[in-house]
Amino acid sequence: MIRIRHPRWLAVASITALMASGCSLMGSAPKSPAPIKNSTNAARKSVKKSTKGLVKTTPKTTATNRLKVIAFYDPTMSSVPPDPFQLLKAHPGLVNYLAPFWYEVSATGTVMAKPEGNAPQLAAEQHLPLTPLFNNAGGTDGMLLTATARHAAVNNIAHLVASKNYLGVNIDFQTLKPTDRPLLVKFMDDLNHAMPKGKFISMSVVPLSNNNGPAQAYDYPALDKVVTGMVLMAYDLHGNGTPPGPVSPFAWVSQSISRAIKAGVSPSKLYLGIANYGYLWTGASTTATTIPLKVMYQHKYGAYTWNPTYKEAYDTYTTGGVKHVIWFVNDRGAKDRIKLAEKYHLAGVAFWRIGYEDAKWWNVVSKAISAPSNKTSPQSGAKS
Repeated sequence: MIRIRHPRWLAVASITALMASGCSLMGSAPKSPAPIKNSTNAARKSVKKSTKGLVKTTPKTTATNRLKVIAFYDPTMSSVPPDPFQLLKAHPGLVNYLAPFWYEVSATGTVMAKPEGNAPQLAAEQHLPLTPLFNNAGGTDGMLLTATARHAAVNNIAHLVASKNYLGVNIDFQTLKPTDRPLLVKFMDDLNHAMPKGKFISMSVVPLSNNNGPAQAYDYPALDKVVTGMVLMAYDLHGNGTPPGPVSPFAWVSQSISRAIKAGVSPSKLYLGIANYGYLWTGASTTATTIPLKVMYQHKYGAYTWNPTYKEAYDTYTTGGVKHVIWFVNDRGAKDRIKLAEKYHLAGVAFWRIGYEDAKWWNVVSKAISAPSNKTSPQSGAKS
């Protein structure tokens, strides 16, 4: 049974109204190396100019080694210019799978639908294959615990894919328990068998750490056998709930890829998750506010410092005697991570999330993905 639910969407009226996103991996802030100052005034000062300089490109789709792209789409940011579909239109053929946040799965296996707006029509006009994201509502693992709930969830998802002719799905079940590990594999195996033939089944997973942490619920090698693609959520090492620090420090990202491959994930199935947002910390608090990249540039942050070790941008400023710290992955950081995915011979990259970016970001990532690959051996990556 599929029940339509219309949640109260987040109104994006100011920076402070934005909710924290992604998967937060608790960790202490690493010691910052001496940064190289690279302040820039490239910030787009006006929302109306947010699409200025948009460069239309056509990726070299004939190249067999071009990275594939999963683009997660956030409808809550569609009201904040620039329109993500306008930006996507300038880069036809770049996105292989568009994954909008449309569905949640309840503890009983009921699938709850969120408002779609005009996204289906716009996606169809641009020939963007849809692979909607399915969250576990409220972080529940109930749909895994019994055969009845599992079968209900699997059948509902498969029915939606067939009836709406989706190209596939992305399963994004988070905050699971270590005891859910075999149950999650069973769920994905059942889904693999229930789905119409030839559909793309991807799953988002938490990066492995020294003590496994939240990743204990994900049996990497077993899941590799029952999914078409695996999205490595290599972001939010620092975020809401942690001290200030880089969202996805480069060495940690490289290490996360290496660990996933060593654990048994096929590089040809692995998609590197890349953030296009940042966090703002105020005072001594570990509470952080999510700031989409396009809002970052439209706000008062007209300059930033590039950290060459973490390959991220950051800024600090003080107002009213209170210190503010910002870390974010900009277009330059995205390019570096795209090249890292190429180095490891991965299937592709997954952008978290479309609706957060601006024209400059698309121009840079499109060029990086479409450029001739100079892949090196994955063994040259960071050691675990």
